[in-house]
Amino acid sequence: MATPSHPQYEAANYQACRPRYKASLADAIVAYHQQDNPEAATDLGVDVATGTGIFARRLAARFTKVIGTDISASMLEAARAASSEHPNIEYIEAASEHLAAINDHSVDVLTAATSAHWFDPEKFISEVQRVLKPNGTLAIVGYNGFLHFVDYPQCDKVSVSHCIGFNKLMSDLGQDAGYKMVANVYQTYHQLLARAKWTGIQRRIYPGTIEDEPLPDAPPIVSPEPVVVEFEATWRKLRGFYQTASGVVKYVQSHPNEENPADVAVRDLMATAGATDLDEKLRVQFGEVLLLCHPPQPNA
Repeated sequence: MATPSHPQYEAANYQACRPRYKASLADAIVAYHQQDNPEAATDLGVDVATGTGIFARRLAARFTKVIGTDISASMLEAARAASSEHPNIEYIEAASEHLAAINDHSVDVLTAATSAHWFDPEKFISEVQRVLKPNGTLAIVGYNGFLHFVDYPQCDKVSVSHCIGFNKLMSDLGQDAGYKMVANVYQTYHQLLARAKWTGIQRRIYPGTIEDEPLPDAPPIVSPEPVVVEFEATWRKLRGFYQTASGVVKYVQSHPNEENPADVAVRDLMATAGATDLDEKLRVQFGEVLLLCHPPQPNA
């Protein structure tokens, strides 16, 4: 299966074309971590399924040490190459549900940036509880591909249509549940964490257009503006972003003589916008989520 942790996944394209996390996102996570205890430590941050280390590098300035984990050696190789200016980052090959190299109750903040939909949620939550300090913080971050084109709103429905098509490719890969998690901005994790009595749960979403919210007593917080990602988009870079979608990667591998679905999507979007320049700068916004919480307390 071609996922971001699959050896055949193209790390260079992922590094070049994925959105970047806002610098302020790491600040928001640390602010939550310290809101009830300004002295809460920031000695060790762990970014699981780090890929090419995009978010690990955002954490590097805020923690004494950062560990980035991933199951892909090629992704970690790219992460190390991109992190030469961050000597406090260590990269370890490990599955997010099995962090054997990390000691019990040693982690101040653990992050999963646009990756938690690939995990076994219950096993992951159990492992996070093992490694987090009692006053530690779990931060699950994500964005979906349902784009809003600020200058070309007529493209929004076209984008959704193609993303649904990408989701169908993921269904064929057996990853339908994971993509539903992303589309619904991690409702699944919100429910599981609430049932397991994790504390201080906040699920911040943008924009506030989530249907069938399953937790009416603990609704998400609607952010007035994006807090997770920034994307210096062009049509060309958007095509590269779509090419990193796991369903698209697998489809191209299985159908080498057929047109890449990412090329089809961008061609349709440009036609809808009346655009002809692949390098035209675009303003796009993603649906996004920041889910924050602390471990269950022993006497809760």
